Amino acid sequence: MTIQPLGPGDPERIGRYRLLGALEPTVGFRPILAAAPDDSLVVVHQAQPEMLDEPDFRIRLRHSAIAGMRVSGASNTTVLDVDADEERPWLASAFVPGIRLDRAIQTCGPLPVPAVRALAAALATALRAVHAAGLVHQRVRADSVLLTRDSGCLGEIGITPAAGPAPTGTATVLGTPEFLSPEQALGLQLTPAADVFALGSVLAFAAGGFAPFTAPSVPYILFNIAQRDPDLSRVPEPLRELIAACLRKEPGARPTPAQILDYLGGPPSGPAPWPADLVADIDSRRQHVSALLAALPPVVAADPVPARPLPEVAAAAMARVRAWTMDHWQRSGPRARRGLGAGLAALLLLVTTGVVLLARASGEPTPVTGLALAELRRIDACPWLDTVMGDTVPVVPTPLPRDAWELTPTPSWGCRAVAGKNTIELTLGKEMEYLTAHQSIVDDIPIIHGTPHGCVRVIASPGGEHEAGLVLDYTQYGDETNCGTADHLIAEFARTLTSAPRAADRGDSLAALDPCALLDRDNVAQRIGAVPKAPTIADAHTCEWTGEVDLTLDLLRTSTLTSGDEVITTTVDGFRVFLDQGRSNAICTRAALAPGSDEETIEIQISGIPDDRRDEYCAVAVAVLRDVVTKLPAS
Repeated sequence: MTIQPLGPGDPERIGRYRLLGALEPTVGFRPILAAAPDDSLVVVHQAQPEMLDEPDFRIRLRHSAIAGMRVSGASNTTVLDVDADEERPWLASAFVPGIRLDRAIQTCGPLPVPAVRALAAALATALRAVHAAGLVHQRVRADSVLLTRDSGCLGEIGITPAAGPAPTGTATVLGTPEFLSPEQALGLQLTPAADVFALGSVLAFAAGGFAPFTAPSVPYILFNIAQRDPDLSRVPEPLRELIAACLRKEPGARPTPAQILDYLGGPPSGPAPWPADLVADIDSRRQHVSALLAALPPVVAADPVPARPLPEVAAAAMARVRAWTMDHWQRSGPRARRGLGAGLAALLLLVTTGVVLLARASGEPTPVTGLALAELRRIDACPWLDTVMGDTVPVVPTPLPRDAWELTPTPSWGCRAVAGKNTIELTLGKEMEYLTAHQSIVDDIPIIHGTPHGCVRVIASPGGEHEAGLVLDYTQYGDETNCGTADHLIAEFARTLTSAPRAADRGDSLAALDPCALLDRDNVAQRIGAVPKAPTIADAHTCEWTGEVDLTLDLLRTSTLTSGDEVITTTVDGFRVFLDQGRSNAICTRAALAPGSDEETIEIQISGIPDDRRDEYCAVAVAVLRDVVTKLPAS
């Protein structure tokens, strides 16, 4: 991911996004790094002029972008916005910091077997979500796959046409021909199996450094794809069975993404096993992006305009809704009209709710719509989840009694409940990413859907802490579309906000502490370079400062660094420090047990460390860790 300065002819904004720099161009689109109004990072994919020669391009872009908004998950880039009517149509998606797979292989060479297996699991998870949304990706290539700190990620969601015959000029319209399927090469009808074939080519490239059908010319490549067996001679033996299955000529003979995940043992878990030099490259790119965002000038607020009477505001809003709906109704077919009807109903609910809230008497107490981070830190997550689950949890196809579930506290003072293929995870005070507008209200409490496709439900904290809150994540392995269980549980959480059980032992616990209050800004700046005015509050128990490197403080209930049979410790001037395994020179983590505890852990992680400076920054981590321990309140 190379970020280039914008040219003199580039605008400062596209839509509501402030432009920061140009990314490497992709087929048919110019990606531009930009900042959203809330300063989150997005990528605006601006259509290249040649794309506008297609008569139905704008229609396909709009339809595929809206469908792409249903696709989400950690292994996909989330589609946020689209404007197909602009002179240069564009689509905006969430920014994912990482390095393109083709650049990673060019720089670091083929990936080891464990890394390719992890990448395969991530991309199969991504394709399962794409296909569940009714899409065929069609652009699975080495340059549309990103390697991030945590996993692999499939990009270019939502900028492809829906499933159907490949357009004329496939090799140029859809990009690098080495990663096309036989159906695309021959201009045949496409199904999700085309993406699986492309996945096989991408994995072969990642494992061996060359695409399996490469040849000196495009016609020769297309002939190889359609007629010849793949060249897997450079692919390590443990990976050949999976890759060869993906590359079968007959679409029906290829495995589905779900079958690939079963073969690999499930979705990816744990840290990504990338080589250390690749991790360092990813971290340096994240640091570059953070610096760009920090240097962005603040938005100057416009002069306030006089307030309009509430009835006038409501009437104007309803008039705009009515005019927009009638215009689109007249230009739409029966299926689109049904969608417009549903959308109008949701919009009316939103406007009506706003009017009701604004019309509350000024002297009426403000209702509780969420819990502040300080309150969430004192709640006992597992007893609360236990209460909310009741006697029976309504899962599909058969409700499960409470005694079928095993509840376990998580390291970040949350709670996980597991019953067979069903998992419920409750996190209190978690940072929320990739949110959609709230889609339901329970007792005047907005319920936010964390992703358009998955079963994440959120009750945001109030005021300035609204980017964090209570996060409920329900998963049923093999089915990510049935979210009735999540909706039932989050409604019960909403109804019990003011009666959530408090932990009796939080007085002396790290759980109740504000981590950012334990880090002095000037002290941090002296150690890691110039920092912003305020830290990033990643969640209720995590605080992060960004300077020449990233410094993160985590307060944990338990940690693998301080528990287990393989802990590594050292003593610095009488201070016992727990060490990480040192798998990457770009990251250093140091930990200490909270005084008087044999489990609660303070961790300092420094990431984005330049080459050959790990020892220096590990010493910084120890110094900051020691400062934090001295600031802990006396027992």
